[in-house]
Amino acid sequence: MPNSEKPKLFGKLGWQGLLIFVGVAIIMLVFNELTNGVFLSQRNISLLLKQSAILGIVSAGMVLLIVARQIDLSAGSAVYLVSAVMAQLSVTYQWGLVPSILCAMLVGLLMGAWQGLLVAKFNIPAFIVTLAGMLIFKGIGYVWTNAATLGPVSSDLVFLSEGYVSLWISAAILAAGAALSIGLVLRDAARLKKWVKSGTNNWTKIVLIIGVTGLTGWIFLGYNGIPMAVLFMGISVSLLYFVMARTKFGRNLYVIGGNPDAARLAGIKTTKHLFQSFILMGAVYGVAGILITARLGSSAPTAGNLLELDAIAAAVIGGTSLSGGVGIIPGALIGALLLSAIDNCMSLMNVSSFLQMVVKGLILLAAVWFDVYVRKRK
Repeated sequence: MPNSEKPKLFGKLGWQGLLIFVGVAIIMLVFNELTNGVFLSQRNISLLLKQSAILGIVSAGMVLLIVARQIDLSAGSAVYLVSAVMAQLSVTYQWGLVPSILCAMLVGLLMGAWQGLLVAKFNIPAFIVTLAGMLIFKGIGYVWTNAATLGPVSSDLVFLSEGYVSLWISAAILAAGAALSIGLVLRDAARLKKWVKSGTNNWTKIVLIIGVTGLTGWIFLGYNGIPMAVLFMGISVSLLYFVMARTKFGRNLYVIGGNPDAARLAGIKTTKHLFQSFILMGAVYGVAGILITARLGSSAPTAGNLLELDAIAAAVIGGTSLSGGVGIIPGALIGALLLSAIDNCMSLMNVSSFLQMVVKGLILLAAVWFDVYVRKRK
């Protein structure tokens, strides 16, 4: 019976996801105590969210691939190449902001399409394709720029990452986002009321939406407004979440990741879906590459280093299974926030960056163990 199923908070975000969220909240409180209240100040949280924006975008894209039993080891190099293109066009060739952005996005899409073609059409394992891509993309960038830093970029480009939305517009965006989310919850409830009795669950969702909106309002309206980097992260991640949770394509990715043979027998075009998922990852390269150029004010040869590993770690910490078929975009965001919070907190405490790597590794191991434990219980 449908009523016997365990309730979900948002699509595939069930009580396992809520457990992750509560765990991260506890860690944040511990960090705040260790930094004498500095960590959870409005200013620091706003800067932390801005700091985690690029990782959040890439980790959300990584969820799409891991859910479909794929992987991407080239994300950091691809983001660097997009950054190099953006800087070359805007600094060396003096292109305008809009043409440079469009060209950088096109380069990202082409990289995603190229890798998707090799994986989906020629059946080369994604591990090998993206490992080769990691070397090729970074090599092209180094040859083109002589491994030099290109900059400074224009102030208009820097604003895309370092600027802030005004307080009134920030308030309007948060209110509109909350209204849209509540509207979707009520629409789904109206559609499903004939088959599922979920009144309490719907109220839980609405209360959670209001609570998150109030919290983000307290953070952003208390310090300069919404950072532009966070705004772009919110838009990008919301679109990816919509694709995964509310489209046939997203549902099919879960089926492909859960059982590829069954997906083919069910008539799902796995080749087409895998190719399209890499195309979406290419769009992620584009957005992340533009933002990292804006954030640094230049294109540096070290841009994007190890970004793919942090993105995979964030996705896994957020509940995405490396076995495929299981994963949630909000979970990846929480994972990205946790990894950025570790860097932020330990920097406030003057802890060595090398020790930060150790802590991140231990958290990743704990997250994988938790995933294995839950899967065995099921």
